[in-house]
Amino acid sequence: MILIFGGSFDPVHRGHVETARAAQRAVAATRLVWLPTSRSPLKDRSRSTPAQREAMLRLMLAANAGDAGWSLDLGELHAPPPAYTIDSLRRWRAEVGPQQPLGFLMGRDSLQGLMQWRHWQALTDVAHLVIASRPGHAVALPESLQNWLENRQISRPELLQSRPFGHVLLLDTPPWPVSSTDLRSALTDQRPTRDWLEPAIRDYIDQHGLYRSPENPAAS
Repeated sequence: MILIFGGSFDPVHRGHVETARAAQRAVAATRLVWLPTSRSPLKDRSRSTPAQREAMLRLMLAANAGDAGWSLDLGELHAPPPAYTIDSLRRWRAEVGPQQPLGFLMGRDSLQGLMQWRHWQALTDVAHLVIASRPGHAVALPESLQNWLENRQISRPELLQSRPFGHVLLLDTPPWPVSSTDLRSALTDQRPTRDWLEPAIRDYIDQHGLYRSPENPAAS
């Protein structure tokens, strides 16, 4: 199986890494592809440039070089926005062919807003959806979305290998009480973040003055 992990990764942090690692292990994916988006149509504008986020992702991959099959897909990052997941998944499906099991990894928070995504009901026509748990997001889903999920949901990760697409797996991953929003706020306020970021990424952020407010430009 190929597992694609999409997101803004602004910045990429250890919560992302641990979620990716746990999901890859759970579904026995031989490849884990990081797919940074240029800018989500549903989120505020990122605070770092695409080139800076690419640099931080490459630093993350270098720091985790022991994780087999990890790679970076820049197809969305440097394309004109907006970027739509369905287009990326269709591109991947065309590339790998009709029989290769393909999964898309997202957080539970993204699942709650899935009905706002472009052609969201077609996502499982080209890939499986793997939903990672996140703290504070175990809330009820809209009834129509819940009904859609129930017709596709499976409970055993190994079943994703039995079909190339079509299933939804709610995956219980180790919760990390951190988000990129939390990190940007901590960096702006010059609060400690060493437990959340790879040292090389924190050094890069400091060197480039990312996420700093005009009132607090110095690195901490």
